[in-house]
Amino acid sequence: MVVGAFPLVKLALLGIKHISKPISNLINQTAKKNQSFKTLVVAPPARLYHVIDVRSKMWMLGLGQPRLIPPLNDAMSIQMGSDILGEMFIFLLGATFIVAEQAKNDRIKQEKQKLHREQLEERISDLVHKQSRQEKVISQLRTMVRRKDSDCGCIDTRDSECN
Repeated sequence: MVVGAFPLVKLALLGIKHISKPISNLINQTAKKNQSFKTLVVAPPARLYHVIDVRSKMWMLGLGQPRLIPPLNDAMSIQMGSDILGEMFIFLLGATFIVAEQAKNDRIKQEKQKLHREQLEERISDLVHKQSRQEKVISQLRTMVRRKDSDCGCIDTRDSECN
């Protein structure tokens, strides 16, 4: 079953990549036209990713921490930043859908619990009314038994003449 699911996961990831490409291209074009957008929005994630990438590769190779990390050129910075922001947009969109679905499921679950609680309260109320009616009937039956006992003159209900 896992073998059948694996290509679907790959296909889904490929679909997400293809969906993020137009967004990435839009961010890329905007960054090329607008210098402030490039320096304030697109470049910082690219620089951060580049620094983390270089440091982690150096650490994995056992070469120690680099003293100076060469900065990215403008084209690489724009491309990498727009790719990161495009994928981040898709991720946030997916996370929003998941949170909204979870909130919907929680609301439905709460409504079911509320309905179940109301049904239980109604059932308890019915049982309380039934108990009070039965207590009245029992009281009436006891009264009838006492009258019968008093009519036949028996004090003890275990007396053989009254039975």
